[in-house]
Amino acid sequence: MPLRGAARSGAAQTRVMDLVLTADLGNSRLKLCAWDVARRAVVARHTADAVEGVGRAVADFMRDHGPFRTAALSSVAARAREDEVCAALHAQSERFVSAPECGLAVEVREPARVGRDRLYAARAALELVRGIDDAVLVVDAGTALTVDALDARGDGRFLGGAIAPGPALLARSLAEHTARLPLVDLVPDASALGRDTESAVRAGVVVGFRGAALELALRIADEAGFRAPAVVTTGGASRLLHGLFDRAPFARVVDDPDAVHRGLFASVVAATHR
Repeated sequence: MPLRGAARSGAAQTRVMDLVLTADLGNSRLKLCAWDVARRAVVARHTADAVEGVGRAVADFMRDHGPFRTAALSSVAARAREDEVCAALHAQSERFVSAPECGLAVEVREPARVGRDRLYAARAALELVRGIDDAVLVVDAGTALTVDALDARGDGRFLGGAIAPGPALLARSLAEHTARLPLVDLVPDASALGRDTESAVRAGVVVGFRGAALELALRIADEAGFRAPAVVTTGGASRLLHGLFDRAPFARVVDDPDAVHRGLFASVVAATHR
């Protein structure tokens, strides 16, 4: 792991030792969190569009909230964007770690191809339910909808899951690939009975998205042998899932907007702060 800079002294050294930066670079957003290691809590966060200038966004955040002992990255973005973020993280932290091991047993056919965001969200779920629930479904609603199964016994086993389009992607696809359907805003309480074109599109996207998430969760739980799984939800569109899992066969619901960051933080701390 590359190291940068000499050790600092006094109060500055204490601060560096206590702060970790996690960066989640997705297809549409860059999300940054500053973590207090001692409290295992987020003390600052920022979200930016994952377009040109992501390196500057990282540099500004690190200048305003650092210095950081360690910076870690989870990325599913294009290589050029990832390289820009990597350069900024590496330049302004003492230690930079890209895609640290999540610490879970990844029991799928091609473990190396599983998106790191899915693995870190699953690691976060383990942190949240360890010792309480043995079976967990991790539902991440962002550009894509992912529903994954986690056996939370012991060190945790990631069993795989499903990937589907997220609601914003569904809405854009309808608007871009049809002649007369509009791009609509997405609201959690959308009615299934649309009374005009806009509300009909909204119904199809929002209610259809909820239906897909529920059916995937039910089928995945059944195929994984989960009898009463907990559900951990996360992602920018998780508000559209409100109330969906508040009934049998699901044991309980935990919403964690920082799930990918929490799992990334736990992974990097386990690897570097010993």
